[in-house]
Amino acid sequence: MAFFVCFRLARADPFGWLPQKDSDAVAVAAGFAGAMTAALGLAGGWWAGTAPTGPAAAPVPERPVRQKATASGTSQISQAAGARPAGPVEQEATARDDSRIRQSGGDDRSGP
Repeated sequence: MAFFVCFRLARADPFGWLPQKDSDAVAVAAGFAGAMTAALGLAGGWWAGTAPTGPAAAPVPERPVRQKATASGTSQISQAAGARPAGPVEQEATARDDSRIRQSGGDDRSGP
């Protein structure tokens, strides 16, 4: 649509700048219309890229993590405070006999 409008505007030649020969005048008007269409497309693309996309997302509140473990015999317990974003982490563990407890306060989810 922009090309057609610019082409028609150039063909109207309100200032008398187009060549007298009809084929040359059409070529110049088409070149002008193509350049204006490209400029309008670039301006529209720039505007679309800078337009606001909506309200910013609300920040996710921190979540506190509390874990308690009791192991006895030959048991194995692994605990990881993997909440995102992690708030305060509180871990308590009691081990007896040949048991093992592994605790980590971050996002460490690897095995023992």
